[in-house]
Amino acid sequence: MVNRSANCPRLPRMYWGELIYATPGSGKTFVANKYRDVVDGDDLIVDAITEVSPNFDIGYFNDPRMVIFKYFRYINFSRRLMWKVYDSALDKMKAACSIDDVVLFGTLDLMDEADRIFIEEDTDRVREGFQDKRYREKEEANDSQAPTHPIYEYLDNSLQKVCKQSYY
Repeated sequence: MVNRSANCPRLPRMYWGELIYATPGSGKTFVANKYRDVVDGDDLIVDAITEVSPNFDIGYFNDPRMVIFKYFRYINFSRRLMWKVYDSALDKMKAACSIDDVVLFGTLDLMDEADRIFIEEDTDRVREGFQDKRYREKEEANDSQAPTHPIYEYLDNSLQKVCKQSYY
């Protein structure tokens, strides 16, 4: 779930305690696995699913996105139930941020909760199936009060570059 190993690096301090939205396919899971104290928001959504629907069998999984999609299909994409899950996941995300964890997520419905937004501009990196939602993603980012950063590479390098630009 969350890497707590002292042998792993942390993201720069400017991100500690932030809820960060990044375009699906930009490398959030890679960053969460590489750095200490970084939470993959999809894991928290799976936790929320088990809380909201304890009888739903998540089974064994390697990729939390598969569980999320399976559950949303199971509930026939009921927006009411999806929002119950999102609200529970958001509580978990905020709790993680309160102890200075960084939470990375790519759920468009929750973008307005982000402290920072990274929008992938290289369409080759955007997750298949998300292409049609790019217009909405940019619209939501424009309406947000959070700092928004266009990125042209994977998230890991972009996080470092934004940090360097902020300090120089």
